[in-house]
Amino acid sequence: MIYRRLIQWTGGLLLLGAHVLVTSLASAGSAAPTADAKVPFGVALDGKATRERLATIERELDLELDLVAIFTQFPEDPRHDNFPAEQLVAIRDTDARPVLTWEPMHVQDGEEHILPASAITDGTYDPYLRRFARGVKAFGDPVLIRFAHEMNLIRYHWGEATPETYGPETPERYREMFRYVVRIFREEGAAEHARFAFNPNAESVPSPEHDSDAAWNRPEAYYPGNDKVDVLAMDGYNWGTTQTPAEHGWQSQHQSFRTIFEPLYRTLRELAPEKPIYVLETASAVEGGDKARWIEQAAATAMEWQLAGVVWFHNDKELDWRLDAGVEDTALDPLRRMQGGSGDAREESPNDE
Repeated sequence: MIYRRLIQWTGGLLLLGAHVLVTSLASAGSAAPTADAKVPFGVALDGKATRERLATIERELDLELDLVAIFTQFPEDPRHDNFPAEQLVAIRDTDARPVLTWEPMHVQDGEEHILPASAITDGTYDPYLRRFARGVKAFGDPVLIRFAHEMNLIRYHWGEATPETYGPETPERYREMFRYVVRIFREEGAAEHARFAFNPNAESVPSPEHDSDAAWNRPEAYYPGNDKVDVLAMDGYNWGTTQTPAEHGWQSQHQSFRTIFEPLYRTLRELAPEKPIYVLETASAVEGGDKARWIEQAAATAMEWQLAGVVWFHNDKELDWRLDAGVEDTALDPLRRMQGGSGDAREESPNDE
């Protein structure tokens, strides 16, 4: 099945020359004339994606969803399955593309247990990985997989069983783990449908800019290589003024979409100039600034950068991150225009080297 709206996104290889040109201009600090570029838009969901839920979101937002991101974790026992086939089908039936955030941890009694990289690279989880890869292959349409996302945050410490061991050796373990998973998918013949995203957070924690002992924790240090990565992606949030030292241990401030993402955008563009770049998690708080203006500027920047897609974290969680929270319906007009721009978004081709 070919998605109704995604059929307009093909031809990425034909656009490669233009993509490199835009990249060169951006690297030089020049703005390329891309304000009318079409940029797919979608939402990331906490909980399950169902046809009914997606239809309700589209109706309430008056937006068509091009992308829908869901989250799934590894099982504690590698003999068990948790492939989200029903959710992927529901997303496809909505004519959206699935984005699967695949977290190498399991949750027990509300507590997260991160898998050490060795539990994957020593073959312990091979049965699970191979079944999962076969599930993607059987699904039959492209699935954007962001395996072990936001690896530059100690909050996840992917590849390390505890935060205490998150350190200078972590990037190498992460690269090895990522490459191992991709190799399994290729051995199972799933490369045509599995698109692996390298997806750091916009800000590293601990931060190399503020902690000399954290010089190792730069996004590029985790990069598994062009031969194992299909697309690049970024996550980042505008917390406004919601976080305070007394209650949260830090003071947040209102930041624009460009301010949040531009440093990482430039890093990723230099890292792999030919690969599409997505924003696969973002949202803005209402407090401390003009959320409607933030959305407008985000859409303009996404089109200027010719992003391959933008995904909004549409959930009421630490904050009410929902897209329509605290704004009028007209605040979403820039996103509607972004989806309908006259240009073409770039799409990745399978990386099966």
